[in-house]
Amino acid sequence: MNVLVVVAVGLVLMTGCSGNKVWEQPEVLYSNATLTVAGVERLQDRTVLHLTAQGQNGSNFRIQPNTYIVGDDGRKYALQGSEGLVPGQWTPYPEEGTASFDLYFEPLRGRNRAIDLIEPNGWMVYGIHDAAHSLRIKPVRDEGQAIHDETAFFQKGTGKLTGKFEGKHPEVIEFFGYNAFQEDNKKTGLVAPDGSFSLEITLDHPIYSYVRDDHSNDYYIFLSPDEETQMQVDSAGFVHYPAGSRCGALAEWMTEAGPRFYFPMKSITPEDWKTISIRDYTTRIAEHYAKMQELADYICRRQGFSDEEAHLLKQQIRILAVEDEMSAKFNLLRAKPGVPLDSLGRQRSKDLADPSLYVSMAQLDPGDWTAFMLNNDIFFLSNRYEYSLLYNREVPEMVGVDSALFHRTGPSIFLQAALMNGRMLSQEVKGERIPTQVWIGDDGTLQWKQIDYQKVWDERLAALTSPYLKARYQATLDELLAEKEDRYDLPSGEATDIFNALVAPFRGKWVYVEFWSTGCGPCRAGIEASVANRKKLSRQKDLEIVFITGDRSSPEKAYDDYASKYLADEVSYRIPEAHYILLTTLFNFNGIPHVELVAPDGRVVRGKTLPGLASPDFLTELDLLRKER
Repeated sequence: MNVLVVVAVGLVLMTGCSGNKVWEQPEVLYSNATLTVAGVERLQDRTVLHLTAQGQNGSNFRIQPNTYIVGDDGRKYALQGSEGLVPGQWTPYPEEGTASFDLYFEPLRGRNRAIDLIEPNGWMVYGIHDAAHSLRIKPVRDEGQAIHDETAFFQKGTGKLTGKFEGKHPEVIEFFGYNAFQEDNKKTGLVAPDGSFSLEITLDHPIYSYVRDDHSNDYYIFLSPDEETQMQVDSAGFVHYPAGSRCGALAEWMTEAGPRFYFPMKSITPEDWKTISIRDYTTRIAEHYAKMQELADYICRRQGFSDEEAHLLKQQIRILAVEDEMSAKFNLLRAKPGVPLDSLGRQRSKDLADPSLYVSMAQLDPGDWTAFMLNNDIFFLSNRYEYSLLYNREVPEMVGVDSALFHRTGPSIFLQAALMNGRMLSQEVKGERIPTQVWIGDDGTLQWKQIDYQKVWDERLAALTSPYLKARYQATLDELLAEKEDRYDLPSGEATDIFNALVAPFRGKWVYVEFWSTGCGPCRAGIEASVANRKKLSRQKDLEIVFITGDRSSPEKAYDDYASKYLADEVSYRIPEAHYILLTTLFNFNGIPHVELVAPDGRVVRGKTLPGLASPDFLTELDLLRKER
């Protein structure tokens, strides 16, 4: 994908039968490109876009052959030719850094007040228009699509995604398995030789999400419990759903032309980071997402989205705004044990606890369950809510803060999702979470105290007001507490066969398996920090350390250079990406580094039972396992 920022200047447009018309001061509603639209000509046989792209000498750019423009009639006008570059091929930037080229599209029909330039999953320029005739964008009112009746919303069942890839196709597709409070519903489907596939996903409610193939292409889907969704991907990579498919138009558009709504953190300069207040930070984010809502209004009307599709798109933008807003704690507060914060840090710490400063959060409907349909987005929102505004508060305090934020009694659906954080609950039950509560005291230093988790679990359960979530939380807790067996056999299947083939040579030993990639900073940091300790661990005759990565996650040259320097004496596998994805589903993880431990009898040790390879306590913990059996 080309990531670019657009400035449109000197745009000339010939419209309808009224003759040539010049846009002397064109403006752009949204762009993700460093591209300049220098002019547009409408001719009898084609529409010509004169473009320039900015880049560094020595680097390259390209435009894909499936690029198109969209006029006011909503029709896609295909790319027919070009001058100054060959579509699909890399073109070097000249020495001065500015490349000029023309793109020829099918001739536009009728009058057009705006043009959109779309390179699927690449350059996107929405709302190119004449500044003298500003776009009048009527807001889309979507409140009527909110669902407040949880009985109508929660309907457990199995959603089935079927379809076919035409032409060259991937080997696997994966569903990441997130919902509002957990990430352990990961599913992977194999793509057959003829390109067909089928994927069954256990659901508690309808979802608007995406699946990803082993080439990192995303395909948006709408899936309901006990219903089937059909998806076709043509040879050009465009997604198609049968006419009348629920939210199919939104899914098709998001797959090929969905813009990046996220707040541009680079817009905050290094000097800004040193002085910006929490209020200014959240205000900037709110202003950015107000523009994104305007873009959504423009797109919804231009694409003719249904009321439900419009609500989901605008709801997603609201949730993304809150995710960025909740990043204030991570971006603006740095605290170290025993080191007092300076005056700015203390003020930021105080402001972080002020619900009135969370502008975007307060704009969410605290009882609209449709937020749960956006399962990836709501998962990260609920996590950030827990670890920012609610961080290290007692449960009754959380309810109080939430009530003050939304001006209501009883917890919002977002607080209830945060209270049900599945990863956190699992770590607490298994003793993997440090039982201390940490906060910044009045003197600006870190403070802490011990936590009684049984008391916390009871308080969380009491705070939940949704009957469905209350029952689910109790069932999850009971299941975790009842889990006695510390080792288990992997289920039969292709993923298990792949994994067993990798670790089979070490049967009879403890096998420490780490999943990683060259592009993962924490992975590299851990590997580099453990070099010295791994040399000591190599003397343990009953221990083998194995590293596994995928061939796309770790490109060949990057892998060879890194492995030769830091993994030269280790067992390190670089396997096909499709196999790597199957293993992530087998062990149910999305993030790396990820560790699994195989016992000498070939069974997998449940949970993360050993510290990192750099830890001096590694052998101590391994000795405890040795003594158990």
